[in-house]
Amino acid sequence: MKEYLDAFIDAFIGTIDWTWQSILFEVPWYTNYFWGLVLISLVIWVLEILFPWRKDQSIFRKDFWLDAFYMFFNFFLFAIAISGFYKLLQVAFEDLGLKENSLALFNPEGWPIALQLVLFFVVLDFVQWFTHTLLHRYAFLWKFHKVHHSVKEMGFAAHLRYHWMENILYKPLKTFAVMILFGFEPEQAYIVHFIAITIGHLNHSNIKLTWGPFKYILNNPVMHLY
Repeated sequence: MKEYLDAFIDAFIGTIDWTWQSILFEVPWYTNYFWGLVLISLVIWVLEILFPWRKDQSIFRKDFWLDAFYMFFNFFLFAIAISGFYKLLQVAFEDLGLKENSLALFNPEGWPIALQLVLFFVVLDFVQWFTHTLLHRYAFLWKFHKVHHSVKEMGFAAHLRYHWMENILYKPLKTFAVMILFGFEPEQAYIVHFIAITIGHLNHSNIKLTWGPFKYILNNPVMHLY
């Protein structure tokens, strides 16, 4: 029992420390998701200001600051709150003899890193699509997901306006998918994470972007709004 309690406390405190170190620039830049999120958000916000699709929409649109709160809450504060519970699950699985690579179907460690990252991106995108489908299909889950659809004026930060329960569904599914296909995250997984944030921000932004002929395979702000 003490092992579980120690693991919970260590994970909770460790996540707080890592977040604080990120704010103070005391972690490698490529793993600094705090300032990475801030930088990506500022760049796309400036693009919204310079090239607005809906020109009558205010720079500080309706619920701008509410969405900013959701953005930091879901990415960082909730991560701190839930970190101990995720660690408990990890320890419990390890006690049952299950490790990160126990369910892996194959080992892509020897693959070129670019190929690893492409597969990792496809896996994460599929899990996100699958999760999104569940959120729309089942009334119980829709009760949480409708928070995301409560946006009245679209902007980049609406990307991360969602109920914290969505994390409870998405993160275990993502972890399980990675365990089955990889057994690990690629060393350069941060590239995929930053790309995913950028794509999500763009898809919710006040920018008329369609990707031309690629609009049939890539989501975009125009398609996402309708």
